[in-house]
Amino acid sequence: MWKLQVLSSLDGVEMEKFIDSAEKPPEKFTPPKAKTGDEKPSADTEPILNPEFKKWVAQDQQILSYLLGSLSHEIGSQITSVTTVAEAWTVIQALHASQSRAQIISTRMALSNASKGASTISEFFIKMKALRDEMASVSHKFEDEELISYILTGLDKEFDCVVIAVAT
Repeated sequence: MWKLQVLSSLDGVEMEKFIDSAEKPPEKFTPPKAKTGDEKPSADTEPILNPEFKKWVAQDQQILSYLLGSLSHEIGSQITSVTTVAEAWTVIQALHASQSRAQIISTRMALSNASKGASTISEFFIKMKALRDEMASVSHKFEDEELISYILTGLDKEFDCVVIAVAT
């Protein structure tokens, strides 16, 4: 949900390029201009700060501030050394990926070990759907057939005729 909120905000103001580490800011300095009558600029010509670079840095820092403000304390404390949005985004993605992998493994285990037990069929189905939704929340969707197979596996012997009918 957080990622969707951030991406839609950046898309809405057409600034999604700032999270792309391949996107580079403009040159910091504009090429020095030649003095009147000279063909080439002299070595003592002072470099001029590129206004497009200044604008890029200002926008990058505004987005970085927004991004940092939207993070939980746990995640925010792990990215204190970043200086650009692209750096922050890369670190956040890596942190999210490792947490997502752990959540996927945990949820798959819960799906595999789930059984109807004393629950009603409706309660069991709701539980299984919730586990599928957990998987979707970490951007790992699976097909309905996979959910059905987990549900069928978790049913008691009294539902064997249903399992056989669905399987065929």
